[in-house]
Amino acid sequence: MKILFANNLRGYYGGVEQVILNYTRGLTRRGHECYFAYGVDGRDPEEFGAPFIETYRCSEFCAEGTEGQPFDAILETVKPDVVFFHKVTNLPPGLEHNPDVRKVRMVHDHDLWCPKGTGYFTHNRMTCHVAAGWRCYLDGAFLERNPDGALPVKLASIPNKIKEMRRNHHFDATLVVSTYVHEQLVINGFPPERVHICNPILELGDPDPTPVPEENNVVYIGSLIRGKGVDFLLRALHLVKCPFHLDIVGTGQYEAKLRALSTELGLDDKVTFVGWVDHEDVPNYYRKSKVMAIPSCWPEPFTLVGQESMRHARPVVAFDVGGNSNWCDHEHTGFIVPEQDVTAYAAAIEKLLTDTALAQQMGQNGVDRVTERFSFEDYLDKVEGHLKGDA
Repeated sequence: MKILFANNLRGYYGGVEQVILNYTRGLTRRGHECYFAYGVDGRDPEEFGAPFIETYRCSEFCAEGTEGQPFDAILETVKPDVVFFHKVTNLPPGLEHNPDVRKVRMVHDHDLWCPKGTGYFTHNRMTCHVAAGWRCYLDGAFLERNPDGALPVKLASIPNKIKEMRRNHHFDATLVVSTYVHEQLVINGFPPERVHICNPILELGDPDPTPVPEENNVVYIGSLIRGKGVDFLLRALHLVKCPFHLDIVGTGQYEAKLRALSTELGLDDKVTFVGWVDHEDVPNYYRKSKVMAIPSCWPEPFTLVGQESMRHARPVVAFDVGGNSNWCDHEHTGFIVPEQDVTAYAAAIEKLLTDTALAQQMGQNGVDRVTERFSFEDYLDKVEGHLKGDA
């Protein structure tokens, strides 16, 4: 097959881009030709684009004024058998009416059913379980960030956002990463027969377990944004009675507030803000950890950090939101605690910190789960079948 990948970003940023590279390398090994269309450049764009035969900047994926070619021109150049869309803010005009190419979309986040793109209510960060519509006005979805304007926010049309979301109903196949995402799309009118669950599996080689350390190290790896719930983690650790140290690996716009909260809670001597870490250095923090904290209040569609934690034989503590229950077996590979229950979160962390044998056993259970259920080649078979239309 000749496959044209499509994504807002060319470069390293988060889980979406990591998944795209895994697909590309795996499908290339199987003899497929992979091309890439994108809107803007991110971190190390040339390195990111190296596995593709060619990359093309598209003027229609992101904001108005983006440089590049119209998508139709890219289609004419590449002549793909299938277009594989990932995180693309604006679908090219008329795409849903083009019968000449197969169209498949992988849904990584909430953009196709939530006008705000968060999947939770702004005022309390609790998960929303209703279809997009009039309730979105009550949550302020008519406002969006305005980074280049005099005011911090600008007005947005909820009906226009819903109209753009519904254009995705016409894809030949929509691949989702968890039962949670499947449920949300069906609630919002996607044809259920064309929505397929494909839990994302990283191609990381064999598991890389190391003994759980005696030291009470808690590690968070991820973006420092409001939805990642690091403030809930800090408030939970404030309740933990045993000694501990927390490494926060990542950067983001919420960092200043998190540093202030750490000081307010008297945790400064127990918390290190590590900042951005090169990809090859990240495994060192898994090995250092006794507990991996995944405190997202944002309903994560599927948490790749959870999969990596199990690969490194580390137990996790996560809230029961989004797709977390699809990868974490409660009380077997870690703990899933009720949404935003800081007290329960603290108790779960303290239980693992004070019982090294339990942490070690849960970590080994995670390794077993990765080995038995997370085969990248089996996963690639499934995705390849949907791209071909055989699945």
